[in-house]
Amino acid sequence: SYGDYGGEAAASAAGAAGDGGDTDDLFQADLGDTTTGGNDEFGDGSSGGNGGGGGADGSSSSSNFGASHGFEAYLTFLLYQTAFAAIASLFVYLEPVSGGSGIPEIKCFLNGIDLPRVVRVRTLICKVVGVTFSVAAGLPVGKEGPMVHSGAVVAAGISQGRTNFWGVDTSFSKFSDFRNDREKRDFVACGAAAGVTSAFGAPIGGILFSLEEGASYWSTKLTWRAFFCAMITLGTLFTVKNFDSWWGQANMDKLF
Repeated sequence: SYGDYGGEAAASAAGAAGDGGDTDDLFQADLGDTTTGGNDEFGDGSSGGNGGGGGADGSSSSSNFGASHGFEAYLTFLLYQTAFAAIASLFVYLEPVSGGSGIPEIKCFLNGIDLPRVVRVRTLICKVVGVTFSVAAGLPVGKEGPMVHSGAVVAAGISQGRTNFWGVDTSFSKFSDFRNDREKRDFVACGAAAGVTSAFGAPIGGILFSLEEGASYWSTKLTWRAFFCAMITLGTLFTVKNFDSWWGQANMDKLF
């Protein structure tokens, strides 16, 4: 009986061992499948990560491309601005009296100080071109001073009726009565009033500017001359600004 019991125990142990082997095989198989799936998932994740890294590299290269082009655009802009400022400085070098605002020079002229070449045609050309390139260069240039100086130069040339700029005397007998210092001074005062009028569209303001800040010598005749000049300037300004209407209904908003 002990032999039978021992045989049955051995058989039971062998059966248990067989079942355990099957269980271990199944566990190993499941573990292998899980590991394989995990490897696949990790593989896909790695691939996705590599793809994400490629997108990051593309955005980085795009940002570098944009930054390089922005820097090139900045250098180009800086080069243009420097070139415009250099051209403006060149015209001031050609005619030094054309530099600056122009209002102090005209005040000096109207108060008896003889500044060389302050109302010459060469000064006007250098002033206009210099102001144009200064504005193009982005410099803080106002319009009142250059307009006053330009109007004074034009008025001085009209009062004399001649110019030696072209090397030829262009005298007209009709202007012979105006070829004196007093008439020239009055014409320059009217030109200053016309400059303020064209800058701000304010004829009365131009007259008061010429009366209060410009000339030291004033008269009733000069008042009417300045008023007439300012109104002609305002009419010309109104016509130019409404030229696109082809003489139709004028836009009053463009006047001021």
